[in-house]
Amino acid sequence: MPTSNKLCIINGDVVLPGRVERDKALFINNGKISLVGRASLRGYEILNAKGLFVSPGFIDIHVHGLFADRAGDLNSSDLKEMCGRLARHGVTGFLATTVSSPPSMLLKTAKAVKNFIKDNPDTNLLGIHFEGPFVNPRVSGAQNRKYICPFSHSAMKDVFSEGKGIIKAMTFAPEVKNGMRLLKALTDRGIKPFIGHSTAGYREVEAAAGKGATHVTHLFNAMPAFHHREPGLIGAALTIDNMTADIIADGIHVDPATIKLAVEAKGADKVILISDGIGDGRKVFMLGGLKVRVRSKKARLENGKLAGSVIGLDDAVKNMIKFAGVSLPEAVRMASLNPARVLGIEKEKGSLEAGKDADIVIFDKDLKVKHTIVKGNMV
Repeated sequence: MPTSNKLCIINGDVVLPGRVERDKALFINNGKISLVGRASLRGYEILNAKGLFVSPGFIDIHVHGLFADRAGDLNSSDLKEMCGRLARHGVTGFLATTVSSPPSMLLKTAKAVKNFIKDNPDTNLLGIHFEGPFVNPRVSGAQNRKYICPFSHSAMKDVFSEGKGIIKAMTFAPEVKNGMRLLKALTDRGIKPFIGHSTAGYREVEAAAGKGATHVTHLFNAMPAFHHREPGLIGAALTIDNMTADIIADGIHVDPATIKLAVEAKGADKVILISDGIGDGRKVFMLGGLKVRVRSKKARLENGKLAGSVIGLDDAVKNMIKFAGVSLPEAVRMASLNPARVLGIEKEKGSLEAGKDADIVIFDKDLKVKHTIVKGNMV
């Protein structure tokens, strides 16, 4: 496996925004892309990608993994296992996503992730996404209602302090008690506010979007259905121009025709693919204190509710091409540049451009991942 500070990937079909360029070379120096084009190969270790696609690495902003049931009890070995598991699906950056939990558990999570990133600066773990607990219990989905509650500054003070720079996003419901106060607290701290598990009406979403909440968590899931007299969160997500939305493209959470509708309404630049992946391959495990069983590639609570997916982000890219009829560059964009922009890291990640991190996934025509490179390192 290439491990040098100077690596050149040759003969691959390079996936760039809006196009694929054949037989381009990708030059990497000290973890950064230095050139996409042609130059002398002298001094470079060579990786021949003939017959393969060379793509920007995937960024999963909503993946639970081991955080589904062990968020407050993960050690460095556990986190390395999760990082490696996701890398095998082409994920070069991800947000470890919790479910609704007590602040004490969120605090432990923040400490664990903070220490891991400090000790592993080249990791693909980018930070934390807190999904809840300040959501609407009427649309709890697979969240444990026991832990859903109104936002309290005092309860979250230590969590915000410990997680400074580590907490990247939080899914919340603007319409619940203290929801708009939470929105201000998040934006004041540079935490991206995602609207989800919410019954907010169109005007409520519009007001929240005006204050910085311009992204929607797993569109169509854990929110009221679209109604022609009250478009609600779905209508707002699809029609407010500066809003983006992520979607679980497993064909189970959202029908393929609905996925196609979302892409046609928003455009390929404002839809983000997520896995909402849970667990670690086990068939039975806990999710925020609720038992989950995986049967026939479907994860469900004992009451039958869907509880996250069992696909990887590479599967989502492949499905999006099939479901929505988008091109490969468009599907890749939904899993790379689009999520990078949502997180505000598009100057460092999300596309294959000189000066950006060498976060790369190499896959075949069937989207089977062959190599994953994070900051220039093969993982």
